[in-house]
Amino acid sequence: MTNYTPKKKYYIPTNIEDKLSKDFVQGITRNFEMLDEMDGGTAKTIKADTTGRTMIQELIQLAFDHARDGDTLILPPGRYWLEKNNKLKDFPNNDQPCLLLRGKKRVHLVGYGAVLFTRTHAQGILELQQCEDCVIEGITFEGYGEFPGIDPVTGYGEKGTKAGGYPTSGFWNYRKNNSFDTSERARNDGKPFGIFGGGFIGNVGSGVLVHRGCKNVLFKSCESSGFNFSGFAIGHLGDYLPTDLQYEDNKDITFLECNAHDNYSSNFVFSAVERPRVINCISDRAGHPNASKLHTYVDPGYGINALGTMFPKANDLLVTGCTLRGNKRKAIDGHAAGGLIATDNLISDSMVGGVFYKWTNVDQFTKDCIVANNKIEDCGYAKNPLGAIYVGGVQRESRENQEMNTIISNNHIKNCFGTEGLIFAGAFDRLIIEGNIVHGTPRELDVANTTFEPYVMYVGYSIATQPNFAGNISNNVIDVNHPQIAGGILVRNLEEGSVLGNTIKTQNPLTLYGLRLWNCKDVGAVGNTVKMGPEGIPLDAETTGIVAHNTLYGGNAAFQPLQGHSVVFTINANNGNGAVQFKSGQSYISIIESNEKGLEVKLRNTSPGIQPMVKVSQTGEKGLTASEQFINYIYSHQISAQSIIIGIKPDKESDHIPFASMTHGGLEIEIII
Repeated sequence: MTNYTPKKKYYIPTNIEDKLSKDFVQGITRNFEMLDEMDGGTAKTIKADTTGRTMIQELIQLAFDHARDGDTLILPPGRYWLEKNNKLKDFPNNDQPCLLLRGKKRVHLVGYGAVLFTRTHAQGILELQQCEDCVIEGITFEGYGEFPGIDPVTGYGEKGTKAGGYPTSGFWNYRKNNSFDTSERARNDGKPFGIFGGGFIGNVGSGVLVHRGCKNVLFKSCESSGFNFSGFAIGHLGDYLPTDLQYEDNKDITFLECNAHDNYSSNFVFSAVERPRVINCISDRAGHPNASKLHTYVDPGYGINALGTMFPKANDLLVTGCTLRGNKRKAIDGHAAGGLIATDNLISDSMVGGVFYKWTNVDQFTKDCIVANNKIEDCGYAKNPLGAIYVGGVQRESRENQEMNTIISNNHIKNCFGTEGLIFAGAFDRLIIEGNIVHGTPRELDVANTTFEPYVMYVGYSIATQPNFAGNISNNVIDVNHPQIAGGILVRNLEEGSVLGNTIKTQNPLTLYGLRLWNCKDVGAVGNTVKMGPEGIPLDAETTGIVAHNTLYGGNAAFQPLQGHSVVFTINANNGNGAVQFKSGQSYISIIESNEKGLEVKLRNTSPGIQPMVKVSQTGEKGLTASEQFINYIYSHQISAQSIIIGIKPDKESDHIPFASMTHGGLEIEIII
């Protein structure tokens, strides 16, 4: 896999001559430029060992503790060795970080060229609690940098289950900073966990953790790598379990031009926060370095993650202008999140998926999603891939409880694949999928390893009792030629909407459908262009909506839906089934015959879900008559996609008369399908 982000170590000054190095001068220059931009407060330089030879967390903590509101603290360039500070108070779970910034306002911590590092696995470095209007700028955070091995079949490692790896489910992400001794716990093979890198396996550590009611905090030009949980974390589930500490949620936490890479679980992670923002950041290679597309599960490895949790969620997460490459599982992932906007990002090379935003259960729901203007490429080539974009709301079966309102627009999707669709959207209230370009399949897709046969775009849900209420799928361009692609666009179980102006090119001979509407109601299919190879059905429209003006090429379907054209014929009475003369649409009529209710017209080559419209008028000088009895009441008795029965009565109160009893006159019938 491409090594996108250089694993550069900032310069380590060891003597006075070395301090004239380029990195040192750049760091010093930028740090002091910050002083010119200060607005009030006092600037303080933190003096400590910059060689990384001695632990200095207590010395730096002393400077943090004495900082007053509005102060600027400067960390000169160098390497700072930090370990867990057990002297920090008010940590009921004994899960202290190396450094703590608590209860500060308007503090500006600047450290261009400064590297804060730990030599212990599962140990986090900097924690912010109850801080407001603070800025952390230019600092690099480095974790232990190595992770416990992974199971060669499942791919599970430190975040594991009884299926593989270390069985840490139940406490993973609830125990941090080596507060929970797991050394004697049993692995799946019965052997003890032991110690790894001086820390406890299954505990989590992050470069930065923001929680406990922080507000309006900005991280600018920071870097974080090598942590077994996350480079940058907002919210901590251990605040709620094993004991609910009743901490306030965070608000307005922003990452600007930050770089997170090579962390095990995620590079950025969010929970218990309102309006988090990730802007113009880089997220590279989250996950285990030995993760493989051949593993049953590639997990974890999230570039940006909004956690699925029963506890406070990440509401209205904004990810914009970011570059996310080589994240092993998913680039952007959201469960149980109250709003996601992902725009103008470059996403590439995620084994499982690009953007994933889906419910966990009825209490852990997703809602309000915008995925727009992203370039997503080479995603979804693992054993169980989820495609470029996968969005799903809670299956609640009623519109009152369905909150998934989604826009997926103007994305360029190249060389991606997924189990249900390269783009999938299901269980939604309102949906727009518009202007996306989708082409190619992953270069690394292993056909023997991945046996799924998805549609390029799957809109709806496979459970008929889970309606999707309103959706428009328009002006998308699809060009995918692959034997495992089942079809171009599938719209399923949609109540109302339109499929309009799409261009679909799926010319592989094993592809079954071009455009398919399945069990839809008031959904129109108008103005689409579909091109297939020698096999398959270009258009299959099971809908009561209008199907009209579509341009279809290829395939082997004997007939295509009428697409709004009418079937018109006259039938003259002859004491039998009548004499029929067609004006149009004869190929869609199977048989016309007398019926006990009047006249039955049996249809063929029509889509099962349509509801034809019928217009009937009498012909002949005296109209339709049975002997000397005039017919004054003719109506549509039964209408379906298979047959139409025209009811014939002398008047409304009379009994029906079969058409075979008619002696004079006739009918002109127009059927619009």
